[in-house]
Amino acid sequence: HAFPQKETLVSPQQQREGPEGCNIFIYHLPQDFTDFELLQMFVSFGNVISAKVFVDRATNQSFVSFDHPASALASIQAMNGFQIGMKRLKVQLKRPKDANRPY
Repeated sequence: HAFPQKETLVSPQQQREGPEGCNIFIYHLPQDFTDFELLQMFVSFGNVISAKVFVDRATNQSFVSFDHPASALASIQAMNGFQIGMKRLKVQLKRPKDANRPY
């Protein structure tokens, strides 16, 4: 009975990230927001690779990945401060945790 290798733990259903500079975090979405609604909100800025609401419940952080950095920047400029209900969205670029670490 062999132990599973690390690679097998990552399933295709895992959230996919775009290239460097293509991934954004969104804060302050409504609690009942869905992945599909998030996708619809950001798809006008470019090709969305993945859209996940509330990847981190503690911070209510949501996550969108594009295939091109220009799309990510355009979405930040357009959507940061966008009002939904009583809240304004905070949209920012995902920073690499450690720029020196090879993938």
